[in-house]
Amino acid sequence: MKAKKLNVLSLFDGVGTCYLALQKAGLEIENYYSSEIDKSAISVLNYHYSANTSFQNIGDVTKVSGLDYANVDLITFGSPCTQLSSVNPKDRSGLEGPDSKLFYNAIQIMKDIISVKDKPLHFIAENVASMSNKNKELITAELKTVFGENVQLYKIDSALVAPAHRRRYYWTNIPNIKPIAPNNSNYQNILVNGFADREKANVVLSSSLTLTNGISRYFERNIGNIVFKDKDFADLPTEEKLLKYPEILKASGYIGKAKSLNNEYSFPNDCYRLPSVLELERMLTFPPDGYISIVPNVSKTEKKKLVGLSFTCDVIAHLLQPLQDILIL
Repeated sequence: MKAKKLNVLSLFDGVGTCYLALQKAGLEIENYYSSEIDKSAISVLNYHYSANTSFQNIGDVTKVSGLDYANVDLITFGSPCTQLSSVNPKDRSGLEGPDSKLFYNAIQIMKDIISVKDKPLHFIAENVASMSNKNKELITAELKTVFGENVQLYKIDSALVAPAHRRRYYWTNIPNIKPIAPNNSNYQNILVNGFADREKANVVLSSSLTLTNGISRYFERNIGNIVFKDKDFADLPTEEKLLKYPEILKASGYIGKAKSLNNEYSFPNDCYRLPSVLELERMLTFPPDGYISIVPNVSKTEKKKLVGLSFTCDVIAHLLQPLQDILIL
């Protein structure tokens, strides 16, 4: 006996990371319904799946009716964290915020699916672990109104299986999920050139540091990621790096014309560069190499944003794994 092919509804689908995770988990797909409106994300999806008859882009989540998807076995979503995340100190209105309140559209869609479905519906929801306890409890309570007490909450740092930290909450009703076994992935090993100063990269964000004073933010706020030109400099204590860098920058003559740089792997300030799109993909365990970076007609800035808004593939694949034994033909 083998697992059935899945019908999957992925809300806020981004670049289809859930599709990749399903493949990593060894699960076959009958239909994949992708709800996404971002033009750059859709460019990536079209590049990979325009000829794939099982992949359907169904558009705006606010216009999706769960009543049309009674065949769905699994629904996944990472609704916007904009007003939930601590990275946005200007607006922490949480689930009442203009973007983060889209969570309630996902709730209604799941309620509608269950109202017309005669078989179990499984789900995975993901969001930032930096949200307030109030919002965490609200999300849990809302999910329990749909799925009852079967809802489980996991707090997972992707650094267990990825070369970068990414602390997230995951809610699901998939049973028999085992603890994730750590592996030996590290930041240095995914770099094309240059040197890392830590074993695991920081959280991948949807915005980048600058090549002039980004080093200060990197150390003072522990935000963003840097690749150093020289190993000796990378190995210096933080205080020495911050003291020596201004002179290195001055000697380099670099004055912040990042848009004129065509080579992602050069060191224009003679000290550090930012991770490439390819390296950012590797931080989130994307398969295959270049999934986003090879797509034409999407800017490098947009590609980095797309990675920053994605799931960590290996974490989602781990959560999906038990479906192999549950959904049997």
